[in-house]
Amino acid sequence: MLNKVLKYDLKYVYKVLIVFYILTLVFALFTRIFWSFDNSAVLNVLGYIASGTTIAFIFNILINNIMRLWSRFITNVYKDESYLTHTLPVSKKTIYLSKFLSSIITLFTSSIVIIVSLFIAYYSKENLQFLKDSLTFIATIYDSTMIKMLLVVGIIFFLEMLYLVQVGYLGIIVGYKSNNNKLISSIIYGFVFYTVSQIILVLIMLVFGIFNSDIMNLFITNEAPSIDVFKGIMYFGIFLYILLIISYYIICVKLFKKGVNVE
Repeated sequence: MLNKVLKYDLKYVYKVLIVFYILTLVFALFTRIFWSFDNSAVLNVLGYIASGTTIAFIFNILINNIMRLWSRFITNVYKDESYLTHTLPVSKKTIYLSKFLSSIITLFTSSIVIIVSLFIAYYSKENLQFLKDSLTFIATIYDSTMIKMLLVVGIIFFLEMLYLVQVGYLGIIVGYKSNNNKLISSIIYGFVFYTVSQIILVLIMLVFGIFNSDIMNLFITNEAPSIDVFKGIMYFGIFLYILLIISYYIICVKLFKKGVNVE
């Protein structure tokens, strides 16, 4: 049953998201084509327009991906469609698991489309060499490699997006327990949960700073962190985001299993 629920969840999200995928790739291709004519001022201007449009659609992919996931959760669990959802021979834990998996899958495919679009629009030997030189310089400073730096940053970004979606789910679950203004309550609760989580992350770093002067220097000085401290912060950030995602998942499942107020 999980496969069927997940299929419909993905279908709902991709129904709109696929349009942004196609448009982003198309304008990335336009950027590549227009900028391939070095001697044409008109095509060069069109290239800049296509480039700006590509970047705009990349942001639209991320925004719409997250918004569609939240919209699907509300529609499928609390709106008219929910009457069918809650009569299916499937547990609430499975329903939420489907939403969680659809978050991972769609955010991953969106990341791939964004990477491919950037490659199509901006790849050249000169740009690639500039990127390598820049990242290699940074990686050398922090005693790492270009690939490892990109991988760590990519993982942190992906986890941040996934964490944001989970915060939204929790805000929706709590907000829709209200008797009135459910959507507004969900937005407020989501904002509060996100803010509290960020404060907790900073406090955890501050606590570690009490026992580590290098970390404390991040709060009281403008000095750049040392290699070991920088690495520790990056890896610790990954650990904390994973911990937050797991925590929010457990909390959401427990609250969700207690029942929902269908509109």
